Amino acid sequence: MNKKIFCTLLIGALLFSAGTFVSCNDKSDDTDTRLSVIEGMMRSLEGLSGLTIASATQVDGIWTLELSDGQKITIDPSIGGGSASLDVEERGNSIVITVNGTAYELPLSAGFYSLVYVPEFIDGEVRTNAEGEATARFLVKPALTDATFGNVTFSIGAAQKLDTRSSRELFGIKDGSVAREGDYISMTVRATDASTSGLTYGVVLQMTLGSSVYLSNSFNLAVSGDYTGMAEAIVPAQLIADITDYVDLEDGFSTATLPSTVDPLGTFNFKDLFTEPGENVRFELGARASQNDNVTRDNRYDVFRNALAPDGTWELKARPGTNGDAPNEDQQSGILVNVIVDNTIVHKIYWKITDPVAAIEDAAFAGSFGGGPHIEYPQTVVWEKGAATYDFNKKFTEGDFNPMHDGGAFVNNFKSFSVKSGSNELIYNDGEELQLGDFGKKLAKFSRGLYWRNIQSSVAASERRNLDIPADQKKNGEIIDGYDGITTDEMWNTFGFRITDTGLEMSDKYGGNALRVGVGLNYEYAYGERSIGNGVLVFLWINRRVSPPDVTDPDPR
Repeated sequence: MNKKIFCTLLIGALLFSAGTFVSCNDKSDDTDTRLSVIEGMMRSLEGLSGLTIASATQVDGIWTLELSDGQKITIDPSIGGGSASLDVEERGNSIVITVNGTAYELPLSAGFYSLVYVPEFIDGEVRTNAEGEATARFLVKPALTDATFGNVTFSIGAAQKLDTRSSRELFGIKDGSVAREGDYISMTVRATDASTSGLTYGVVLQMTLGSSVYLSNSFNLAVSGDYTGMAEAIVPAQLIADITDYVDLEDGFSTATLPSTVDPLGTFNFKDLFTEPGENVRFELGARASQNDNVTRDNRYDVFRNALAPDGTWELKARPGTNGDAPNEDQQSGILVNVIVDNTIVHKIYWKITDPVAAIEDAAFAGSFGGGPHIEYPQTVVWEKGAATYDFNKKFTEGDFNPMHDGGAFVNNFKSFSVKSGSNELIYNDGEELQLGDFGKKLAKFSRGLYWRNIQSSVAASERRNLDIPADQKKNGEIIDGYDGITTDEMWNTFGFRITDTGLEMSDKYGGNALRVGVGLNYEYAYGERSIGNGVLVFLWINRRVSPPDVTDPDPR
């Protein structure tokens, strides 16, 4: 047995017992000693209630088992010999490890599937033809039933070229190529980008069943040097009359705006935008390199790719955070979608999505707010120690603040605040709270909608006008030196308060301290977000002039 493999095995075994570190030396090659370690480990694992195998892969006879608690075990059955024996066998819903005739059975996790690439040639490589396509075969355990097979989808989970970042969009699964043969599945993997020509990638297959995702072991995919990318035969797109701004660009690209008759936040089919979509047509998101930076930033590209099915059905499953407008004039606005017929790209269209919120003037969101006004509670209102929550949208509408440094302007503005998109109500106050209209809720799909954020929160000295104590102990209610704008970590972990999406939350750690809470209010929707007011909406004072007994103020720093 390889010395490094045995070290991994031995240390892994000891992690389940006393946690002692043991180094390996050449004397570790003794077969009986190694089998004793494995047997002891198996007994320990069997005694751990609820422990299951999350994944099991076997490469060149060597098994790697990942347990449900995250630990990994590597077992090489070839270390047995002579009178000693070691065997690993998969039996339906369990893995059985037999050491010197004693079988130890570890169950597979519920719903567990393993996908193992089955090589056809000695070198283990899958090689594409000049069209960038190759057939790969996988063993699926337990075997997929007819019913299960009808509900699974396959995609590329990862594609890694040496010294590059993972780039799964370079490959795909050819439509209609997935076939089931008992325990085995086969499919055609295809390259989608000419940059892969002549290169070899480590590729992982991804199988999705319901909300569960399963990954195969990695296999080598060698792309033919003759592959020049997917063939193109660009022709003008014949679009429906509702699309009035279709324009041809350079290099076969074109652009158009999704019409108002379709809902990008709902479900529609791109095929319905063409008067003559053609036979054997499929749709896929254009390569990452051809998209603008707003589409590829963070995880947005994956959000758009997951929204588009090969048959043209569009349904967002997460917040994209952009409508696809380009960040500058050097890039093309829109989300690039390729239309493919018989593995030939016939249209490359940048589809623009209209963002109605982006068209609203800043002044509408600024309203009549301004200057970051300060408001505080009446002197009779004491914020007691301990856990509590405070809904800003409702409390600011109630307007129970006195004195108010701005003469009541903030509450009056909050009560009357409204933003519309045309005749559609985006945000409004119904007299009880600030909330979203139906149009605002629709646009906030997968988003927070109205949410509050911390701007600058501080700790003040507790002025105790309500307590029967000497005047020199009542202090002045001003911010303590060194506590003007504390971190969010210190707010919550030391003083027990934080800003949530809906307002203010106190934990059991809140000791009744006087606070000046500076907050802003934002509207987050599917394509972006807008700020209400001018950034800092209001500073709210709590326990500034009154306080619970025995408040402990921090020393200046």
